[in-house]
Amino acid sequence: NGEPRRTMRAAVFGARRPTLARAAAVRMAITGPAPSGVNMLPVWEQAAVFGGTLVAISVGALVLTALLSAAERALPGTFKGWKSTWPLLGAVFLAAGITHFSFHGAYEAIYPPQGTWGVWQLPGSAEFHVAWTGVAEIAGGAGLLIGAAADALGFARLRWLKPSSAACLAALTLAVTPANVYMYTHGAMMDGLPGPPVDGPIPVSAHFARFALQAVLLALLAGMARDASSGPVDDELSA
Repeated sequence: NGEPRRTMRAAVFGARRPTLARAAAVRMAITGPAPSGVNMLPVWEQAAVFGGTLVAISVGALVLTALLSAAERALPGTFKGWKSTWPLLGAVFLAAGITHFSFHGAYEAIYPPQGTWGVWQLPGSAEFHVAWTGVAEIAGGAGLLIGAAADALGFARLRWLKPSSAACLAALTLAVTPANVYMYTHGAMMDGLPGPPVDGPIPVSAHFARFALQAVLLALLAGMARDASSGPVDDELSA
């Protein structure tokens, strides 16, 4: 009697906790090969592509941050006017955060399942991560806009808000990057967004363009985050 019971238990729990290879096979059967072909590679190669993409975006952001800093020192007057427009990115984050709730299914579709790339084991459901990142984008975007307005109006007590919001949004951008990488490596699509229907996964060239834009975005946010130590300090705050 014990052997059939163990066999049944193994069958049940084996089905509930498939190996990475079985999970990958099921996922490929559902989605097919991505345009990048990465999801057809061995798991260790998928992990290398995932890690390499994150490193490339981060290095690109660091290089751009250094270049922007050099340009600011070389052309302070011209650069100041351009930099004053950067907080308008807050409106983009604010709008994006709202769509996390109005089109939550589209974002849940690009959240990497457990075992993706052989290394993705972040706890929590797709619904949970879509919700908290949406709240964070709304808060960060609003903080960026309010902080910029406070700077323009000379409210020294709120001068911390813009750089703090920018730093948080930079961290958030890095936190959601795996979802973008998942779209590249596995061809995941944001179904349910408004607009004309999409015929298929995003082309590889478009993914590369988006990764480059992410590096630019991170550099701009880093530039605003550095403003924490600049600007006039209110007498009451320095007392």
